[in-house]
This record gives sequence, C-alpha cells and structure tokens, in this order.
Amino acid sequence: MSKARIAIVALVLILVGSNLWWASQVLDAGISQTYARASQESTSELLTQTLAVLPVVAKPGASREQVVAAARVPNDRTEPYEKEGYVWVGQLGLKFNQQGQFEKAIAGPEAPTQ
Repeated sequence: MSKARIAIVALVLILVGSNLWWASQVLDAGISQTYARASQESTSELLTQTLAVLPVVAKPGASREQVVAAARVPNDRTEPYEKEGYVWVGQLGLKFNQQGQFEKAIAGPEAPTQ
C-alpha cells in the first residue's frame, strides 16, 4: 500500500469518527434541552398554581373547596386526588386540617412519606 493510500484511509477514518462524535454531542444537547424545557414548564405551572392560591388562602375562613378551585384554574387538565393527607392538584400538594382549613402547600407530584 502506498503512503498516499494509507494517509487517505486514515483521514477518512478520522473524518467519520469526528462526525460521529459531533452527532453524539448534538443528540446529547437536544436531550438535555428537552429535559430542561420540561423542568421549566413544570416549575412555571407550579408557580402559576401557587400565585392563584395565595389570595384565596390569605382570606380568613377560606374553605377547602375554594382553595382547590383556585389551584385548578390554571391547571384544569387533571382532577384533584388525595394521597397521604394531601390533595394534589397538578404539581401542588395542599394539606387541610380536620375542619377543612388550609395548613400548608408543598411542591412535587407525590406526597412526602412523613
């Protein structure tokens, strides 16, 4: 084999290898951006829900139904459900006492195990 042929084969292999490396970097960046966008949308939804609930819970004597209804306004896609003492409306977990008065709110799709 001549030196020119060896050089061409080596350059072709380097070119293919570098293109594969660039393709993997672009794919990884796209996946990372997708996860970042999903996280931002989830955080934005939670903030919107929290801001909608604040005026309602600030009123003395606000009922459980009023608080849950306020949390559902920005996120009307899912039905609220109860799990481990919290009423979950989207990303927002709402805790009420025995009299139905609001106690606290937490973030996340699942109630804590405490």
